[in-house]
Amino acid sequence: MSVNSLTSSVNPFYASLQSSSAASSGSASSGASGLASENTFYNLLVTQLTNQDPLNPMSNSQLSSQLAQFSVANGVQAIQGSLSSLMGQINQNQGLQAASLIGRSVTTSGNQLTLNGGTSMGAYDLSSGASAVDVLVQNSAGQTVAVLPQGAQAAGMQSFSWNGADASGNALPDGTYQFSVQASGANGQSVSSTPYMAGVVNGVTLGAAGPTLELQGQQGSVPFSAVQNII
Repeated sequence: MSVNSLTSSVNPFYASLQSSSAASSGSASSGASGLASENTFYNLLVTQLTNQDPLNPMSNSQLSSQLAQFSVANGVQAIQGSLSSLMGQINQNQGLQAASLIGRSVTTSGNQLTLNGGTSMGAYDLSSGASAVDVLVQNSAGQTVAVLPQGAQAAGMQSFSWNGADASGNALPDGTYQFSVQASGANGQSVSSTPYMAGVVNGVTLGAAGPTLELQGQQGSVPFSAVQNII
């Protein structure tokens, strides 16, 4: 066996080792594969050193380079395994946290109101205290169908409910509506606000992208990461 053939057999090994480490999922099977790759590396290295040309031996820099490449590949594989384990723990913790929200009301970004069974709820965040706050409910055509006086409100997150009645007290059909907030301070100046959709969590679905909350009625589902507040 010539030195050149041995060297060429070693170098492709590093490429395949790095490729396999990049595709590693941190599973038990990949751990066994990593051990086999380590044994293969040392067998190739010993064979290369044993059969090298005594008059033209491998330099220290070449040996150091090969050892460094193998060390890096092993390090990357270990890091990937640790990250995979960490992500699994994070997903498990998120699942437990999401499950604790069943039966609770949560808010997510948006100004949608879902009327279901003659009841709906929403929330808003006031930048400062307001002496008068009104919630305006609009239908799909943008027409205001109800005005919900909230009175004076402190700064921060506030919630409200709507019984589905219009300005004349007539019950409106279930469906999707929108709302906006008009707030003013004691000096009559407008107070800015941020609307939030609100809903009761009925269930939790666990997936690869993380937990998904199933909200009551027609509100559908939202990612756990989209939850802004618990009310």
